[in-house]
Amino acid sequence: MLRIYFTAEDLLNTRVAASPDPMWELVLSVHRLRRRLAVAHYDAWYQQVTEEAAADDLLRRIRFMLMPLIPRSGYFPDFLTPETARSEGIDPAIEMIADLPPSTLRREVGLIGGRDQSGWLQRLRDAAPEARAELRRLLCDYRDVALVPHWAAIRASVEADRALRTRALLDGGVQGLLSSYQPLMRWNPPVLQVRYAVEQTLHLDGRGLLLVPSHFCQGTADSLADPALPPVLVYPAAHGGDAGRAPVRALGRLIGVTRAAILIAAGTATTSGELTRRIGVSAATVSHHVSALRDAGLLSTLHHGELILHTRTPTGSALVKAALGRSG
Repeated sequence: MLRIYFTAEDLLNTRVAASPDPMWELVLSVHRLRRRLAVAHYDAWYQQVTEEAAADDLLRRIRFMLMPLIPRSGYFPDFLTPETARSEGIDPAIEMIADLPPSTLRREVGLIGGRDQSGWLQRLRDAAPEARAELRRLLCDYRDVALVPHWAAIRASVEADRALRTRALLDGGVQGLLSSYQPLMRWNPPVLQVRYAVEQTLHLDGRGLLLVPSHFCQGTADSLADPALPPVLVYPAAHGGDAGRAPVRALGRLIGVTRAAILIAAGTATTSGELTRRIGVSAATVSHHVSALRDAGLLSTLHHGELILHTRTPTGSALVKAALGRSG
C-alpha cells in the first residue's frame, strides 16, 4: 500500500499527464514481456515483439541485460524514467540515461536486488564506456520493436483514460478526480491510498501529484523510489475491452459504427486530431462524420482560440446513455 498525503496546495497542483510517458511505457512493457499473464489486451503486442526480437540478438539482450536492469519485482532505477521524457521525447531521454554521471549509476544500479549472473550490471554500475554504449543501443533497439510500431494504440489507450478523468474532474473537481480511481486507489482525505507493491508513505509537501495513465501498467500503480524527485504516480489506463466496444456496436446499428465511436469519444471536449488517433480513421473521415453528427444535433463544435473542440449535445449524450444501458 502506498499512502500519499495531500495538503490544500497539493490538491491545486494535482494534474493528469497530457500524453503517454515513453520511458514509463518502455519500462512497464518489459514486465508484460516477462510475465505473460492471461490478459488478451497484450496478446498481439506480445506475439509481434517476441517474433521480431527473436529474429536477431535482441531477445537475448532483453533477457540478459534489460530484464536484470528492470527486475520482476522491487526496485528499478529511477534514472530510467526521467521527467524530461514527457516533454522532450524518448530519444533525448535515452541519450541522457546513457550519459549519466558515474555516481548516479553506482548508486541506483547498486540498489537493484538479486544476483547479476552476466556481470553486465556490474559493468554498468562501474560506468564502463562499453556498458553505457550497450545500454544506449539496447534501449533504442527495444524502443523500435516494442513501442514505435504500437504507439498509436498506446496513445489511444492513454487518451481514452484521460477523457474519463477529465469528466470526473469537471463533475467533481480534484476530489472527484481522485475518487474516480477506485478500486485501485481510495481517496480518504487527506490521504490517497494506492494499491502498491510495497508499504510506502509519500508526503507531497505542496508539490502536487502528476497522475500518469499507462498502457502497459497492470494490476498495481508505480512511482519513483526517491521521494525527493517530483511526485509521479503511474497507473493502469482504463482499457475498454469488450465492454467498451459493446455500446459502439449497439449505437452503431442506428447511426453507423464510426459515428457511434466518435459520439462516445466526444464525452469531453475533443479535437479532430484526438478523434482521429483514438478511433483509427483518417482526418477526412472524422471531419465528414463530425459534420453529419453536428447537423443532426448530436454534436456541437466550439472554437476556443486556435482550438476547435467537439463535444456531445444533451441529445447526443442521451443516445450514448441509452446505448450504455442496453449493453450493460
